[in-house]
Amino acid sequence: MPLVLRAIFVENWRAEGSHAPFPDQKELFREIKSIRPGHNLAPESVMKDAVEALRRQVDVRGFDCVLALLPEGAADFWAAQ
Repeated sequence: MPLVLRAIFVENWRAEGSHAPFPDQKELFREIKSIRPGHNLAPESVMKDAVEALRRQVDVRGFDCVLALLPEGAADFWAAQ
């Protein structure tokens, strides 16, 4: 994985052990808005926009197969909205 992506997504990540449940949409939106709150211009549609942008760039069938392996809630979040 490229260095910047690795630093953003997996730095200090531990796959073993227990995991928190996937957050609901409201909790995720609160988390998004909490990042740089003085400069955060994320619209209400930010999560839908991210899903659409990602799905335009990936092999959708393969992506959906991987999503089926993730914890409950992840597939729902990344499903076409």
